[in-house]
Amino acid sequence: MKKFSRTDLYNELLTSTLKDLSEKYHVSYHKFSAFCHQNNIPIPGSKYRMYLKMNKDTTGLVEPLPAAESDIIYFDTESNKKLDIENELKDLNDLQKIKQIEQVLNEFKYSSKRSLSSKVRTFKKSVKEWKEKYPNDEHKYEWYKWYSDEKKPKFMENISPKELPRLYRILNAIYLVLDQLGEEITDDFTVIIGGKDEVYFDIVELKNQVEHKITKKEQKALDEYERNLKIGRSWASKPRIRKYDHPYNGKLELEFNDYPYHAYVKDADNGRLEEKIPEIIINFYKAYISVRDKRLEQEYEKQKKKEEKKRKNQKAKHINDEKARVKKLVTEAHDYQIAMQIRKYASTISNKKYKDWVLQKADWLDPSVARNDEILGLRDYSNDLEKYLDDLLKMEDDFDW
Repeated sequence: MKKFSRTDLYNELLTSTLKDLSEKYHVSYHKFSAFCHQNNIPIPGSKYRMYLKMNKDTTGLVEPLPAAESDIIYFDTESNKKLDIENELKDLNDLQKIKQIEQVLNEFKYSSKRSLSSKVRTFKKSVKEWKEKYPNDEHKYEWYKWYSDEKKPKFMENISPKELPRLYRILNAIYLVLDQLGEEITDDFTVIIGGKDEVYFDIVELKNQVEHKITKKEQKALDEYERNLKIGRSWASKPRIRKYDHPYNGKLELEFNDYPYHAYVKDADNGRLEEKIPEIIINFYKAYISVRDKRLEQEYEKQKKKEEKKRKNQKAKHINDEKARVKKLVTEAHDYQIAMQIRKYASTISNKKYKDWVLQKADWLDPSVARNDEILGLRDYSNDLEKYLDDLLKMEDDFDW
């Protein structure tokens, strides 16, 4: 709700345009114009503005302010209603950040006269350089882009040259707010919120559909076709001429089309994009919430798979380790049994020297003794005796050179 004095507003209209005043008070131009008419406040015409600019006499070019019961009037539009930012961004799960957003948006005032930031000037320069490189040859770029890392500047696909100044001012407002909020905006106007999540957005100019007006070249082709038919050339093909043209209409729309979040803010009767910066910023954060949640879900699934793989690997290792222990146990039991048989056999040997050697080998085989043989070393029970001895023979063969 905004309070005005009819007299003060009338006097301001004598020195400033309605557009300037709508920007000054941050209200919709169209609704502000209707508001003045509803409250019987005359709006000076273009002739008055021209005479005023040329310092000519403006007497009689503007109506006097009619009398009214009250000089105080109130202006209220849907776009001026306070946004419930805390409720809109509750899924941000960061009350401190929400309070910061509220404060920055409450303090921010859009002005078309504000100078462009260095970030937007850099972007503007990239647009200018691209246009100079590809002045009127889209086909050249369309072919060239497949063989080069060069990229067309953002927003160039669907904005007419006439609306580029508006585009820069809107981008400037978005940058100033997001920069205050600590977010990152790259030189190509990629917006990164929260330090890691890119929020994709686009700004397009809407188009009207109108009947196509045949050009001289198209008319010439049609005439040639008609002449060919008259002289019996039935094979002549009729020129393909489109039925409609789609010229830009000057209305801009800011779109968020990155799955799963879809939203748009556009020029409408309740205000242009410049007047909807708070709504735009809120949509940036709502889009961020969607991108963040999607990323966190993917990270969770990735971590879940990683942990599952680790669990399976640990289980497989545990099984393999247990198998190795059982194999060693069987080998030890087998060697123990052989050692006992060897000792029994040793009791029948009369040759003392040979008997001592036999008993030494029994102690070497017996896991309960595990004698360190001066030649064979310690018995490795991870392999059965036959394989172990074969490996020792192979080692001997390897050194037999």
